[in-house]
Amino acid sequence: MSHYLAAGLALLLAALAGCQPRASAPAPQKTMRAFQDEAQLDAFLKDAAEQAGERSADAAVPAAGAPADAVASAVVREHGRHLVLLRRGRLLTVDIGKDQLKLVAALDARAQGEQEQEEMAVADGTVALIGRRPGGTGIALFDIDAAGRLRYRASYQLRAGLHGAAMQESVRQIGTKLVLYSALPLDPLASDRLAALPALRGILAGAEPAAAPFTRIAPANRIHVGEAPIDPDLGLVLHSVTVCDLALRALRCDASAVLGPPARVFHMAPEAVYVWSAPHKDDAGASLYRIPLNGGAPGAMRVAGAPHGPSAFHESADGHVNVLVGPGGAGQPSWRGQAGADDLALLRLPLTALSDGSESAAPSSYRHLPAFASQQLRSRYVGPWLLYGSAGGGAPLYALRWDGTGAPQRLALAHPAEHIAPMGDDAVVTGQAQGELSLSSVRLRQQAALANTHVHALAEDSAGVRHAFHYIRQRPGQGMVGLPLVQARQAPAAGEPDNVVSVLYLRNTALKLRELGTLKAQGGERGDALPLFVQGRVFALMGDELVEGKLKNGRLREVRRIDLASASAQ
Repeated sequence: MSHYLAAGLALLLAALAGCQPRASAPAPQKTMRAFQDEAQLDAFLKDAAEQAGERSADAAVPAAGAPADAVASAVVREHGRHLVLLRRGRLLTVDIGKDQLKLVAALDARAQGEQEQEEMAVADGTVALIGRRPGGTGIALFDIDAAGRLRYRASYQLRAGLHGAAMQESVRQIGTKLVLYSALPLDPLASDRLAALPALRGILAGAEPAAAPFTRIAPANRIHVGEAPIDPDLGLVLHSVTVCDLALRALRCDASAVLGPPARVFHMAPEAVYVWSAPHKDDAGASLYRIPLNGGAPGAMRVAGAPHGPSAFHESADGHVNVLVGPGGAGQPSWRGQAGADDLALLRLPLTALSDGSESAAPSSYRHLPAFASQQLRSRYVGPWLLYGSAGGGAPLYALRWDGTGAPQRLALAHPAEHIAPMGDDAVVTGQAQGELSLSSVRLRQQAALANTHVHALAEDSAGVRHAFHYIRQRPGQGMVGLPLVQARQAPAAGEPDNVVSVLYLRNTALKLRELGTLKAQGGERGDALPLFVQGRVFALMGDELVEGKLKNGRLREVRRIDLASASAQ
């Protein structure tokens, strides 16, 4: 064979080899179908209207709102040497530099036309306040300088209402990006079906909000629908994820959305929003939607049962979503297919399994777990572990590795599991019973084990106690706990406050807790308490009082306080 013939044959074989598919290249993942244009989207909504029959246009699914007894909480962020606080509609900055507490700025944020601000984001020189407005969500922007001074910049309105009783669950800040999840009910029988889709408008100071035009931020090709049939009589909802860029002077927002049934539970993970829908039209099964925060195409999977809340979800670094699921409700099958079955399971799915919504999770994707009769389920993912128990008491605490290695472990708690929280690489479970508040440390290594239980005696005249848990890790195996307590008195004397508000601080050393001291509110107003660990210092925000404590000889003592309601801005 000549040199030229051999060379030509080699080139031919190389070309043929290049035409063969590569075995290592994965097949393209199926995703939910996007609408091609506005006409196709309008035709889909028109078809849904025909399926809904003679249902009145006034019967659109109402948007979820906050319960009547919800208590507003303070929101605190850092900006340089300043604390930025949102408290009862007031925006404040406090200088904590040079070992001081000094109010710098205070203004009534509601003066900009907002109904109520409930969340806040701070990015570079911008403060964004997020609140509910009739027919949508308001975002007010303020400039903040290095001295902590505030100046109003502009207001915007999103035509999308935030979902859930607590706005904090619907809003995240990732760097300079503001991320919002909303569930917007759509009425297919409306005369202009596309007019209700997510949009943004700017509102100049002193101008009528209705005078500003809306600009759509979710075009048809970023609205997706799954293959599972939707029953319009049960409600047609647009689940949208909106991302706004706070690094720009003029707010810019983009949205992606999924058309589906109403949400039963949603969870905002670092890279996506998960929505567990209500049952579909053809059977009692639901869908699990994953809507990426980067604007990518959503994926979906048919599922059974239902999570108890947002804490049931965990998107793990190994490319899976893990969901603690229980019964789906009256008459609806559980993951075992039996209606009303009182079972628990861990649903574990690779993210690549979520596709166009036509497929169902395989029975092998559900791992059966020990269950208990109590409906007050509490759960938390801590590192590679899932812990769950009951706030009703009388039930054990279970710990298992969510990756499927090892069997669930039963830990005998002597108190209810009202809160489960990380404490460094380990966990703590808190609960009250018989006039005591117990904090049980849980060691999470190759095996899970109860390490210690610290008991704090509550006031004898307490009629009820609300508490939470905050932790800062200071070094391996050591940190500080801030335990906010609001104790309602049974029969306060005349002139005495109804509530005793305080923050108890404890030292964690190798999972043993030791009390350091308490910072107490002087006023007895109805409100909340929030421990703050900022720049190596310890604070407590209780109502309108900001108090600083300092450790001396192993005890925490108050060193200064400021009344934010009466202090004057500089």
